[in-house]
Amino acid sequence: MSKKTNTGGLDRFRLAAALLVAAIHTSPLTCVSPEADFLLTRVLARVAVPFFLMVTGQFVLRRVLEPGARSRRRLLRYLVRTGLLYLGCILLYLPLGIYAGHYQALTPGKALRLLLWDGTFYHLWYFPACMLGMTLLWLLSRRLGQRALAIACGILYLLGLSGDSYYGLTGYLPPLRSLCDLGFQVWSHTRNGLFLAPVFLLMGAQMGNLVDPQLPPERPSSPVEKTRPAQSVPKPLPGKVTLGAGLALGLLGMTGEAFLLRHLDSLRHDSMYLLLIPVMYCLYGLLLRAHCPACPRLRRISTWVYILHPAVIVAVRVCARLPHLLPLMEQSLLHYLAVCLLSLAGAWLLTSLPGIRQKTGE
Repeated sequence: MSKKTNTGGLDRFRLAAALLVAAIHTSPLTCVSPEADFLLTRVLARVAVPFFLMVTGQFVLRRVLEPGARSRRRLLRYLVRTGLLYLGCILLYLPLGIYAGHYQALTPGKALRLLLWDGTFYHLWYFPACMLGMTLLWLLSRRLGQRALAIACGILYLLGLSGDSYYGLTGYLPPLRSLCDLGFQVWSHTRNGLFLAPVFLLMGAQMGNLVDPQLPPERPSSPVEKTRPAQSVPKPLPGKVTLGAGLALGLLGMTGEAFLLRHLDSLRHDSMYLLLIPVMYCLYGLLLRAHCPACPRLRRISTWVYILHPAVIVAVRVCARLPHLLPLMEQSLLHYLAVCLLSLAGAWLLTSLPGIRQKTGE
């Protein structure tokens, strides 16, 4: 990664994205109206996970996709690091999962399904999705050029749409409905590492090249790489005005898409929309064009907020059973604010521990 790469906007939006994920899991605006909460949690907040995937694409995948023997080592290093984080989260949430009864009548097949697709707790699906998406893109890149790789990711995303927000409409195409139902015997949702993750990982890598062109590729080490066509020079990102207008129009269109699909009773899930792709292009482009200093600590804080907030949700619900804290459960917005504040406090404390230990050691 070039030292000139601007990450200030990305660092700040990481925290906003983590808090949007917490909103998805708490539905803070139900006390206002179901429509307002749907708009916030099922439309606007759906930019959070694609954003995280695009960040991973920009700073990890683009190095993994470079030709040469090192790409395999970079992929394995990423898989080991993310796998260890996933294992730590599994162990952290294992007691809560047992308490909630998530693992009753667990068979080896169901356990494998949880580990590979659904996550052992409801927010942990992100980690296997990243690992699977990264591995799939690396494998495809060994045989496909950039354009063909982008087309393949687009096709996978369209297939994922048919099992997500457009599932109700697949009834008009019985073969597609049968294919979706067959897939649901393996996974619970199509927002996974096969259908959702690849397109946004690749978008992040390609948009990263617009602001921080890759270094000259390593010397080809296989006949496939020798015959691969030369990469074209990437076009620069549009200006802020163009990106801002595109984002506003995209969000407006995605809102209409979501409410229309809800009206048609098409939503099996609501993580994937057709207009989510142009929305993320404009949003991420604006963040790349934001000129503000990098903030590495916000990256760590946002990661901890994402990991901790489900445990905080459970803790707040338990505490809210006390009579004087009952409004926390009756008022969804208060409940959400309590979850956010406690998650931020926990994340701040955990990111402060290295500095505290260092001062104590001195």
